[in-house]
Amino acid sequence: MVKKLITVFVAAMMGAGMGALLGYGPLLRYKTEGVISMDMGTSEYKRFTELANDFNTFERFASLAPPPGLDSARVKQLGGSLQEGKWHKPVPKVSKADAKELPDVLIEMEKDRDNTSELHRAYLGLRLTHTAADPIEAAVVAAWLGGYVKDVAASEAIREQASRWKVDNLQFTDRAREQKLKYEFAIEQAQTRAVELKKVVTANPELVRREGSQVVDVRRENEKFISPQAQLVGAESEIIEIRQKVGRIDRELEQQLFTQTVLKDIEESLKQARNGSQAVLGLSAVLSQYGSKVKSDAEKEKLLSLTADLSQISSRFLSQAQFITPPSIPAQPERPGPLLVIALCSLLSALLAGVFIWRKSIVKFLAQNEVEKV
Repeated sequence: MVKKLITVFVAAMMGAGMGALLGYGPLLRYKTEGVISMDMGTSEYKRFTELANDFNTFERFASLAPPPGLDSARVKQLGGSLQEGKWHKPVPKVSKADAKELPDVLIEMEKDRDNTSELHRAYLGLRLTHTAADPIEAAVVAAWLGGYVKDVAASEAIREQASRWKVDNLQFTDRAREQKLKYEFAIEQAQTRAVELKKVVTANPELVRREGSQVVDVRRENEKFISPQAQLVGAESEIIEIRQKVGRIDRELEQQLFTQTVLKDIEESLKQARNGSQAVLGLSAVLSQYGSKVKSDAEKEKLLSLTADLSQISSRFLSQAQFITPPSIPAQPERPGPLLVIALCSLLSALLAGVFIWRKSIVKFLAQNEVEKV
């Protein structure tokens, strides 16, 4: 009997040793999390995170700014784990609990206050988590993930902005040319009308002295017609107004032609950029170069508009996006902790050893119970 108990004890100790190997080895995990501020809409969140989950995107960024303290094998392992998409969650501006406690009026007021663009930004940031065997590594990599997701967001926002510049430029050019032709035709009609009205006024000088009178023709809707002299003034005023519109279109067409040249260099710069930071620096360099090439105020105005769009993206996703709650070094490992793993493995080993040693007695006991039941 003593030998059997010693065997069970030895099995328990062996199980404890195995539990220690597991508890302080593969099963030892420290988890940390941090919240980074980054205003986003729902569609933006989906685009940004889908790109961040992609291994190729991760590999490009990691090749330029590798995670601190990780060798190449562990870097690849990290990139594979990111593809699961479990390392980030959006942080809504109004949570379900807030929606239950706050009146609907206050929620709508808060939405209107935050809705600074056409796209309502429902999220104020991201909650980033990372798990590692070392607590310091967990915190360091989580902080690195913050820089990674900021860079991906900036890169995608710049790519989308450049695409929008190109589409808007093409669409405006076509519409502007069409509108200019309509204005030129309207000027021709107004000039023809003015010439005919001048003939009428010249042939009837008494109409000038009666400029305060008007001819009323009772037709459908009681339309009223002013004197030929007043109509002449109106036609000439219309010509002046339309020419002003044509001048504005010519100015905008000049800006669009200038933008086409700038966009070619922007596209080339984006092709060479490997991450968001390089894209921002590349586009800033392109716009700075054209700052010395502008030939008119119209071109300068358009260049300042492009620069403002780029500055807004850079400020939103790189400068203003910061950790509200930085990832901290976890003090305790995730459950089950090493001690619990040791206890469970020790208990399981002891039970298995006991079952094996007293297997005959257990079988006999079960058989006896079956006979008694019969």
